[in-house]
Amino acid sequence: MSTRSRAARPLAAIALALLGGCAAQMQPVADFGAASSHLATVYKPFTSGLAASCEQRERYMALGNPGPFDDAATDRAASAKCQALREAGATAALFGQALADYAGALAKLSGARPTVFDGEIKGLSGAAKGLATRDGTPIFDSGKLGAATRIARAAAALLTEAKIETLKRSTLEDNQEALRSVVEAMKSYAGKVYAGQLTDTREVMRGELGRLVTASNAPTQADVEARLPWRWAQTAARADIAANELEARRVRAFDKSADALLAAHADLIANFDKIDGARRLELVAAFVAQVQAINDDAAAL
Repeated sequence: MSTRSRAARPLAAIALALLGGCAAQMQPVADFGAASSHLATVYKPFTSGLAASCEQRERYMALGNPGPFDDAATDRAASAKCQALREAGATAALFGQALADYAGALAKLSGARPTVFDGEIKGLSGAAKGLATRDGTPIFDSGKLGAATRIARAAAALLTEAKIETLKRSTLEDNQEALRSVVEAMKSYAGKVYAGQLTDTREVMRGELGRLVTASNAPTQADVEARLPWRWAQTAARADIAANELEARRVRAFDKSADALLAAHADLIANFDKIDGARRLELVAAFVAQVQAINDDAAAL
């Protein structure tokens, strides 16, 4: 081994140690980032679910209409009628991606490993590029789109502009209002638009289930066989209603956790001087627990 080779290794080790020391061990930031990334994952199905629920409603309504019935034609008609909601869901998805990008960047910059949801930390999704091509809508106006773009660009800057310095309070402060706008927009979409669609669909399905129950009545044993299709169909209808109710419950849990996310981000700012080396902050820990509860609720079913 050459003298040059032997000298290079200690120098490289020193350099890596110095770079590693630039990242403070900020456990609350890591936990906040991982939990926020997971909350974005919880939100993601809501974005495709809007059009899916609309289509389900249209199919159930078609089942009760008089005249000929073709399920393939019904599917095509439902898809066409709900196209606008599919496009709204695609925009909504970019807000969740922007949140995940920002949260993941904070977790990586913290220098600590999250205590939960470690697998949720991923690379940049390219949300900023996608948002740049979107026009404002009644659900996501230009101000909300601008806030989401700012958050996504902040994530890109944190991860790609050779920033190896310690996370600063100013980074969090500069993004607080934009984050609030993004999270409030996600809440509005989930808690009003999507939840409203779920309610409309659930009412239609319950009405159809009532028709099935009525049609299942067999006055005599001789009538039972003819009523079996309606009786079997009740199982599928009840399963669809239960899935709808679970999704509505997850929307409510998301809404509550989104408020906790904003409180936790503010807690990081307020207590920034105490974060380095701290194992937990009260509001961050409460936020993490709420996000964990969403998982536990689903797993219990």
